[in-house]
Amino acid sequence: MKKTFGYLRPRTPGEACGLKAGYGKKSRFWAGGTDLLLQWQDEIVSLEYCIDLSFIPDLDYIRKNSDAVSIGALTKVASIEASSELNHSLSIIREAAGELAAPQIRNTATIGGNICRAAPSADLAPPLLVLGADMRLLSDSGERWVAMDEFFLNLNQTALQENELLVEIKVPIPSAETASCFLKVGRTAIDIAIVNMSARMTMDDKGILTDVSIAFGAVAPTPLRIKTAEEMLLGADACRIEKALIGAVSNKVAQEIKPITDVRGTAEYRREISRVLTKRAIENIIRALLRRLEV
Repeated sequence: MKKTFGYLRPRTPGEACGLKAGYGKKSRFWAGGTDLLLQWQDEIVSLEYCIDLSFIPDLDYIRKNSDAVSIGALTKVASIEASSELNHSLSIIREAAGELAAPQIRNTATIGGNICRAAPSADLAPPLLVLGADMRLLSDSGERWVAMDEFFLNLNQTALQENELLVEIKVPIPSAETASCFLKVGRTAIDIAIVNMSARMTMDDKGILTDVSIAFGAVAPTPLRIKTAEEMLLGADACRIEKALIGAVSNKVAQEIKPITDVRGTAEYRREISRVLTKRAIENIIRALLRRLEV
């Protein structure tokens, strides 16, 4: 017998949460559907009722003010890739969006879906982690904010409660003395990552690194920051940073991650690639910071 499910189409975020509260575990939110449809067809997930979010215009936006950029959870990945609001150190979000799968997928997939799927290899997760994003979660009983650092709990598991909907991602705008980097290695240009990562560094007016964030995907059950490696760079002089320190930080990353072997690569390969990408990202960011000092 052909599989079917009930179809529900809310017009507002509040209505969507009301439907979720009413139908409970029998229902699932549907954004772009690029992952959920395949999971349902392969019987990985059950789906008795689909709450289609795609007709809620209130969740599709990119808004910038003096302090932050807010991105609606239904914003298409292609819109993020093309956004002029995501510039300077925020451009790593745009770069990651541009490397997510094929153009056809980017035209359908949403930032909320990419994050809430909680795949270890989610391309948009490392940039949002290093930029200190916050997630606004809505339910029938109210809303709450969760830091991106606390959002991923385990493989395909997030801090979202059963009745909650991610409605917005808020990204603080870094200071002018900040540079960032996004890097990805995959088998092909449109394949999911074997390893992806982002890094962000901020310096003071003397060139001393005062804030550092390094995050990786596809090397552990969740996207994660490597805080022990970050701490090693704090207080370093961007003008005189030593190759030995960069090497030590890269080695620390390789030690801290927990990669697995799968069809895309071995654990050993992921560990070595993570080491290489860390070194490359630090060198790229230091060069960008030094150019700021020269201006």
